[in-house]
Amino acid sequence: MPPPIKLFAGNPNKASSSSNTNKSPKPPAALPSNFSQSQAKKAVDALLAHNVKESAKKEEEELLPREEQVWLVVNTKHGNTRKSLKPVKIQLPHPPLPPPPTTSICLLVKSPQREYKDLLANNSIKFMSRVVGVEKLKGKFKPFEARRQLMRDHEVFLCDERIVPLMPKLLGKMFFEAKKQPIPVNLQRKDLKAELGRAISSTYFHPTTGTSSSIRISTPSASTSSETLSNLLAAIPSVVAQIQGEWENVLSIGIKTSTSVMLPIWSSKLSGRFAPSSSNGEKGDVEMVEEPKQKKKKEEEEEVVAPATAATTPAKKTAAKKTLGAEKDTPKKKSSTIGSGSVAKRAKQTATGGSKLKSKSK
Repeated sequence: MPPPIKLFAGNPNKASSSSNTNKSPKPPAALPSNFSQSQAKKAVDALLAHNVKESAKKEEEELLPREEQVWLVVNTKHGNTRKSLKPVKIQLPHPPLPPPPTTSICLLVKSPQREYKDLLANNSIKFMSRVVGVEKLKGKFKPFEARRQLMRDHEVFLCDERIVPLMPKLLGKMFFEAKKQPIPVNLQRKDLKAELGRAISSTYFHPTTGTSSSIRISTPSASTSSETLSNLLAAIPSVVAQIQGEWENVLSIGIKTSTSVMLPIWSSKLSGRFAPSSSNGEKGDVEMVEEPKQKKKKEEEEEVVAPATAATTPAKKTAAKKTLGAEKDTPKKKSSTIGSGSVAKRAKQTATGGSKLKSKSK
């Protein structure tokens, strides 16, 4: 395997403000006073130890086991009302993914794609695994199976920021469900290599309308426990700053891998749910006392129900049957309206008789 490619000559985290293709990110929200870094360290150590055991099992059972990543999970009390296709770039002390060629990278560009392949060659950029144009996405990768294979072949997808609105329709929801949304980059920068390098070495927060967000912070096979912890402590304030309401809207924070359960790091207080009932501040169970008005209502309801049940006795049943029989024996009154049968027949006979008398007189 070739050695990893060095993307930066200096510090990769020292990025200029002009290199950010998205809106200027909000300043990080300070950690609350009840946030415990020791609890975060315990969670990171336990998760990495669990991943070592699981990876050993996968090597025995699977031919090519899938690489796991560590994800920061932020659960909120209320969903976000704004949704954007452009993710928010978050700089970390250490890259969350191994450098190329260990990590396969695909660049999505405008047509013709040959123009952008020549652009990468002129800038001595050799860490791109594939360049795909819009015409290829509409043609060769239009079938579902071809798009799914493209998603499996590459870990990171970079996209020209000018064609970001076309990506949901061309790629489909499978890329977004697999957390492989294309990352927008500006291919018109003078220092194109640094622009693409910063995009690869950063993590991203994708604004959604749901109540849970996952942000990749490290890869266990390429990061140590201290590097994962430093990435975690750097990512939490930046992610919370992008949430509406910030810490007041955060319900819980944890970390997990793709196949593990979430290990909790921080959770909000349940304030106001178990307030003391008495004025002097004493806590305890509240005894439910029935009020006299409620007792009177229950007694009245019982009195109403009692005669109704008594009516079901045999004597009452026979009396009810007799009254029903008497109603059946009484003859029904004939209708005395103009439209009844007898009145209509009489009117017809008088009409025909009158016409015959007129004919005889003639």
